Amino acid sequence: MVNGSRVNGRISNLATPYGLPRTSPGRYWRPRTAYDAVMYVPPAFTMTELEALDVMRNVGAGYFVTANEGNIQSTFLPFIVQSSPDGVRIWAHFAKANSHWKVAGDAPDCLLIVHLADAYVSPSLYPSKQVDGKVVPTWNYVTVEVRGTLQMLTGTDEEALLSTLTDLHERNSAKPWAISDAPGEFVDAQRKAIVSVELVVSEITGKAKASQNRLPEDAAAVKASFEAGSDAEQSIAEWMS
Repeated sequence: MVNGSRVNGRISNLATPYGLPRTSPGRYWRPRTAYDAVMYVPPAFTMTELEALDVMRNVGAGYFVTANEGNIQSTFLPFIVQSSPDGVRIWAHFAKANSHWKVAGDAPDCLLIVHLADAYVSPSLYPSKQVDGKVVPTWNYVTVEVRGTLQMLTGTDEEALLSTLTDLHERNSAKPWAISDAPGEFVDAQRKAIVSVELVVSEITGKAKASQNRLPEDAAAVKASFEAGSDAEQSIAEWMS
């Protein structure tokens, strides 16, 4: 791979252009803690680093989870992915009224969970059911887990977060809204009600369970059913292509 190695679905070496090698000391890598259990990913369900980053950018929101001094906290936040030769950083902001942001001052380990889609798979879809009946229900899904250190974001980076996040989600609007559309005094007051943070990424784990472990004819039948199904099923079907 151009951008790091892949081991059981885990991006274990965030090398250029997305990060520094995990063997390097310093702020981009730290030894594991008791909370660093890696998501279980069978080889068949492994995602590449670029696929995982693509999911993160397309979804654009997820659960930021910390376990600081035994206090487990989770907050769902929109985010943007910032990639550079120095590594991957995730920018987001909390409501100041949400005390969860205060842990960022201690630079705790943080788990970000980004979920694309999931869907039930009925064994009745499998042609192999007619052969021996040895089939059971399951669930297909595409998800990414990101681990790193949560820190405060200030200054020009905070300004860039708000404008970039707005532009990103307004880009497909017929009449895109911009921060400059609102009165300056109002915007300043709103900014005082939020706290910006960044997740300095050390590891990305992607998992796409999309019937890769089934017989080709079974996977094809699931794909055909999902293509005509719900939005979630159609998202999974795209991964089965």
